[in-house]
Amino acid sequence: MTHPLVSVIVPVYQCRDTVGGALESVFAQSLPAEQVQVIAVDDGSTDGGGELLDELARAHDRLTVVHQPNSGGAGAPRNRGLELATGTFVFFLDADDRLGPEALERMTAMAERNGTDIVLGKQVGTGGRKSPKVFDRSIERTHVLDPDCDLFGRMSMAALQLFRRSLVERAGLRFTEGLVAHEDQLFTAGAYLNADGVSVLADYDCYYWAAREDGSSATQGAGAPPADLYTVIGQAMRQVAEHTEPGETRERLNRRYLRLEVFGRLDRLYLDSSPDDQKVTLAGCRELLEEWYTPAQRELAHPLHRVIGHCVLHGLDDELVEVLRFRRGGTRPRLHLEDGRAYLKYPFFRDAAVRIPDECFATSAPLVVLPALTRLAWGDDALLVGGTVVVRDVDEGTPVVRLLLENADGDRRPVECETVAASADEGVEASFTAAVGPEAASLPDGLWTLHVEVALSGHVRTVPLVRPRDLPLPRAALAGARVLRPAQARRGEPLALEAGAALTSADFADVEVGWGPGRRVRVLADAPPVLGDGPAMRVVLHHADGETTVRAALEAAPDDPSRLRADLSLAGARPGRWRARFAVDGVGDPVAVRLASEDGGVLGPVTASLAPPRRVHVRMDRRTATVHVTAPLASLAKRARRLLPGGGAKPE
Repeated sequence: MTHPLVSVIVPVYQCRDTVGGALESVFAQSLPAEQVQVIAVDDGSTDGGGELLDELARAHDRLTVVHQPNSGGAGAPRNRGLELATGTFVFFLDADDRLGPEALERMTAMAERNGTDIVLGKQVGTGGRKSPKVFDRSIERTHVLDPDCDLFGRMSMAALQLFRRSLVERAGLRFTEGLVAHEDQLFTAGAYLNADGVSVLADYDCYYWAAREDGSSATQGAGAPPADLYTVIGQAMRQVAEHTEPGETRERLNRRYLRLEVFGRLDRLYLDSSPDDQKVTLAGCRELLEEWYTPAQRELAHPLHRVIGHCVLHGLDDELVEVLRFRRGGTRPRLHLEDGRAYLKYPFFRDAAVRIPDECFATSAPLVVLPALTRLAWGDDALLVGGTVVVRDVDEGTPVVRLLLENADGDRRPVECETVAASADEGVEASFTAAVGPEAASLPDGLWTLHVEVALSGHVRTVPLVRPRDLPLPRAALAGARVLRPAQARRGEPLALEAGAALTSADFADVEVGWGPGRRVRVLADAPPVLGDGPAMRVVLHHADGETTVRAALEAAPDDPSRLRADLSLAGARPGRWRARFAVDGVGDPVAVRLASEDGGVLGPVTASLAPPRRVHVRMDRRTATVHVTAPLASLAKRARRLLPGGGAKPE
């Protein structure tokens, strides 16, 4: 085999239990066997792993095994593998991981399709290992120096990827030898900086990245000794500088190293380190910060990192320990608001003895406002909207709350609230009540979502209101000749008010149909609430001929003013079927009178009038009230004609 498509390099040390599975995942690749070269470099294993490799090599002629004395890390065996590799591409596989069956075929195809030098195939963590968050979508071609590329800051620098071998040789890339971890930092970063394009394959699980059960892998622990680590990171940041001009791109790439290797390692490891390692760590971090912690980096850093950075640069070692202990304790820092600015109150905020600048504590993150809707009902000629808001982590000041109605065009209509301050463990709290009254009649048609606008110490935050599951959604109301209907499309979505909605039968609740004085048909209903002076409402009976109607006003019932009633006289009415409908002046078409119960049935019949004689009964079909009027004399005459000789047939 002289010219394979891809050479897979596997460094092996004390991995007898897993290396067989790793190599089998290579032998099982969907690429033709002759296109895959496999190189396993035993780095002085003492667990029988070297002997196992020799056995596997006798069974697989594609496997080349190299033995060498232990070098103290994966760098030297990987470099030895590179010396033997002849493939167009090289791929580095750790001995306790494995490949998906089509990984090499898919990655090499992507590289050849796009002419890219690197393919980062989707990595899946197993055994509790977390994988990098860069696989939300596939990217055919990009470059870390492109302005819109965020790959450098999100990816792992582990060299578990596909590299074009000509890139490796052209850029003179090799792994740092003798390090138990971080040996691939300079190799991988150098490859990305020198590459002619990078691809990300996110739609196939290419690499299964294992965490050892005992947590003994280099990347699961503290990694390389601090002195070696910060030497490598310093070289990596200078490597970035060699490929970039001063400015945004360099700052973006170096932000990765400051965030992870300076602030992140201090946050994660410093308190548990030995005094000697702490001393070396502080020296290494201080050197990196002095060279690369620019004003632009300070501005974009998290306030915690700014405070840590200030302590490191100014020799505040004891203060650094207290800040890190506060962080480890898990307590969220409280917020201090002042003149439109916000500060996270980490230890030593405005401590005159320590004198850490306010800018270190400043945050641009928006206030966290937690609204809770507790009241939503019609009353006092308005939709009453009430609840509470908590401004989290703030312990001073009183929030001022307004209700905002906003439509799809961004038009906003404010509604002032009555606000009462209260205290809360999470922050400052205020209860609010707003009344959306008759003025809502002027809202243009459409959905208006409900938000609360919270102002506190020069900060303004607007958040949507969401109706909790146990709070009923009120029915529609009338504002002038407009229907206003509270609405919520789906659970969890903002509450809305639909202006200009259509009237429905359900807007008339608890409907009853019976008999009133004078043998009239009586209709009782809870009509839609009315804001201010509302339109006239009535019950209308429509004859089947489509032209004849009987009307009666819906008015407050004397014995129960909360309900409306209408009494419809059918004395002398035209025989036939009459449909009952509710009508509101100026508001769309009349809607059917429907009962609350599913039960059907018949009311009556009763005599509606004697001259002319009329009999009336009301049928409840499909929850719709239908009035039937008959003329008894006409019916008798019709029956008499049938009894005459000839059955009432017409003479010839």
